[in-house]
Amino acid sequence: MNLGYNISIDDPVIVYSLEGKITNDMDFEELEKEVFDHLSQNYYRIVFDLEKLTHTNSSGISFFMRTLTKSRIMSGDLVLVNLTGNVKKIFEIAKLDEVYTICKDQLAGINYFKTNQ
Repeated sequence: MNLGYNISIDDPVIVYSLEGKITNDMDFEELEKEVFDHLSQNYYRIVFDLEKLTHTNSSGISFFMRTLTKSRIMSGDLVLVNLTGNVKKIFEIAKLDEVYTICKDQLAGINYFKTNQ
C-alpha cells in the first residue's frame, strides 16, 4: 500500500491527512471505506489535507470525485488543502481547481465550513 492517512475531527468537520501516493484503486481502498463510513455517520463536511500526498493519477481523482459527489448529496462539501507539487499541477491541468474548493491550509479548510454553514 502506497497511501497512509490520519483522521481528526473538529466537529462538524472531519479532516483526512493523506501521505504517500495514489497510483491504483488498492491504494485508497481502506480510506474509501473509512470515508464512506464517516459519511453515514453524518460527517459530510470533509477536508482532505494533501500536503504529504506526493502523487495521484486518475484513480485518485476518481476517488476524490466520488467523495465530493456523496458529500454534496448529503448537503455537505469537500475541501482540498495544502496542494503542492505534482498533485497541484494535476488538479490545475485537469481544471479540477475550478470544481473543488481549495484552501491554503487545514485551518482555512475547517473555517470554510464554520463560516459557510
